Amino acid sequence: MKKLFYYLALLNMIDAFVTSYGLENGLISELNPFMDKLYQMNSSLFFFMKFSLSFCLYLFIFFKVVPSSRVVKGVTFVASGMYTIVFGLHCFWLFLFLL
Repeated sequence: MKKLFYYLALLNMIDAFVTSYGLENGLISELNPFMDKLYQMNSSLFFFMKFSLSFCLYLFIFFKVVPSSRVVKGVTFVASGMYTIVFGLHCFWLFLFLL
């Protein structure tokens, strides 16, 4: 579970930069309405939220309180899979636009 928390936290931070680049250059759009609103208000708020979420995951690891219930494991696996797909799509779209 710790490895998945590390993975999600790192992927979230990398995705913040990839998404910001795509949004700034009009290459992609943010489909998450909450994150889109934050980005439209101030891109610093967008980054703050993304990094805060990653920081929370790192706190679980640091304090050695990573939940290990079956529900948390299931949610973490599903979130990792879905986020990997979303991140892959962002990278793919950016790659296509940059060609």
